[in-house]
Amino acid sequence: MGMRVAWLRRRVAQVRARPGEFGIVAAALLVVSGAIVAVAQGPGVAQPIAFNHRKHTQDLQLDCELCHSYVRTGAHPGLPSLETCAMCHQATQGTTREAARVTELVAQGRPLTFEKLFRLPPHVFYTHRRHVGIGRLECRNCHGNIALTTRPPARPLVKIRMGFCLDCHRRSGQTRDCIACHR
Repeated sequence: MGMRVAWLRRRVAQVRARPGEFGIVAAALLVVSGAIVAVAQGPGVAQPIAFNHRKHTQDLQLDCELCHSYVRTGAHPGLPSLETCAMCHQATQGTTREAARVTELVAQGRPLTFEKLFRLPPHVFYTHRRHVGIGRLECRNCHGNIALTTRPPARPLVKIRMGFCLDCHRRSGQTRDCIACHR
């Protein structure tokens, strides 16, 4: 044990004698830890089109339920299908390349499959019906300002972890019994 302490003291003295080395080591550690975090998060979610939530929810004042038809009644809110987009995009809406592309996909009848952005572990029981339909929570409570995004985010805007849910349950006086949310 005494040898380790002596070695550590010598090493600290060496680093103090060469302050530039400490900065290089610290920078290298930051780069390596950033790379580890990026790999752990994965590549993110890619969507078939660059959907502009802001245009639909703010400019056009469309309700989330128009595209996410089960948001008040189902466990999962549902993702828009080509038929949903076709309700408005039989003809090109707007002047963007993406708007023209959606109209082209609709005309060709090519499938438009959106990917889930928010995922919970399989042991978590969550239903939009209970939270949005009955509890009347607004989408932004859990999804952040997704309604204001002009392009699909690659990752959720809010990290939904157990502490996040428990904080909301505490504030709203809801159960914190484990079996209410865990299978």
